[in-house]
Amino acid sequence: MNGFPKLIEDIQSLVPHGVIGNDREGTIFLFNPGAERILGYSRDEVVGKMNVSLLSPARQEGEVSIFLSSEEFGGNGRIQDIDTEIVARNGRRIPVRLSSTVISDEEGKEGRLWFFNDISAGKKVPDYLSESEEKFRNIIESARDAIISIDGNWEILMANPAVEEILGYDTGELIGMDIRHLLPPRYVGNWDLIRSYTAPKEATQEETRYVELSALHKSGKEIPVHVSISETLAHGKKMFSTILRDISERKAYEEELRLLSITDSLTGLFNRRHFYSLAQKDLERALRNKVPFSILIIDIDEFKMYNDTYGHHGGDSLLKEVADLMRKTFRLMDSIFRFGGEEFLVLLPETDDAGAVIAAERFRGRLADKKFFLAPMGPPVSVTASIGVSTHRNEWTIDDIVRHADLSMYAAKNAGRNKTVSYEHLVTRSVESDGAA
Repeated sequence: MNGFPKLIEDIQSLVPHGVIGNDREGTIFLFNPGAERILGYSRDEVVGKMNVSLLSPARQEGEVSIFLSSEEFGGNGRIQDIDTEIVARNGRRIPVRLSSTVISDEEGKEGRLWFFNDISAGKKVPDYLSESEEKFRNIIESARDAIISIDGNWEILMANPAVEEILGYDTGELIGMDIRHLLPPRYVGNWDLIRSYTAPKEATQEETRYVELSALHKSGKEIPVHVSISETLAHGKKMFSTILRDISERKAYEEELRLLSITDSLTGLFNRRHFYSLAQKDLERALRNKVPFSILIIDIDEFKMYNDTYGHHGGDSLLKEVADLMRKTFRLMDSIFRFGGEEFLVLLPETDDAGAVIAAERFRGRLADKKFFLAPMGPPVSVTASIGVSTHRNEWTIDDIVRHADLSMYAAKNAGRNKTVSYEHLVTRSVESDGAA
């Protein structure tokens, strides 16, 4: 192709893009500085020595001929602005935008001119974005928290697979659903309040805020969750991303710890500490609503004898069976406590002195009638208890009520055990004795 005008060489040396020329057999006769820079070959290495086909990746063999014969890519033997790859000296495939045209020399021999520019930098951004999008999608798909996107009308646009595990819905079922249907009715009217609370107070605030409430499982069961909501703009429209974190295990653990802190480990009844918190509430309710409440102190008669005779195992067994009998005897609204050793306390809301004595006598009778087997091979044992009753008066504190019930219990023991004595009875009898004197 030595007959091509010298003008071509002058132009190609000034062009910043790669320019390659080849004859009919594909032998390269032109290789400009831009091609040297992009492909890493020197002009001397390729001109007259290399076939242009060696610059095309093996997987693209035949691709150029298809482009040349297709009207879609320029027509009439031309190629205009197609994205393809070209092989550099080090074997790396470089993405390029390629154009080509047929040329003829003075003798009518045909060749081709190739014009290309490196688009690696331009490819990196969409590739990076695509990679980032895929990573983001993988994070969403694998997240253990339920992630739900909603529009400004609260309709669900997207939900990740964790929604099915937490709430029982297939993701397809949720699309188009109002997210408020995933909340128990008591929360539905407060959705805007929930959203405003969980949103950052300031645009620069980084702290994630959440509310703790319940979500509604497809089965109707309520699931304790943390809810956080963030607001974004997409194409000028408000969108919200809602994250629901299932905290069932944490709540169950917290409840277990709470019960351990207020429960007697042997009998499973409430402990002495918890009595004072509940009794204070009953005291406040009694003062506010002018309703009575009473307590019973129940002490097992001669418990030391059972402990000495049957050992600690027998004594513990007796305490647990007495506790079970109390659960069966007293009302659900009553609270039962192991107050210490063989002593129990029962809190009776909305119960006056007469009602408390009836409740105490019912339990005392059932206990006396019950047979306890404290030794594997031994005979059954009968057990009794002495019970003191105290009913709240306006000027009394909780300690006053407990002290008066304790005095009444000891009065029952001093009267021969297996009896119920109320503080009202003690006061009345004391007044009568003073009057008789």
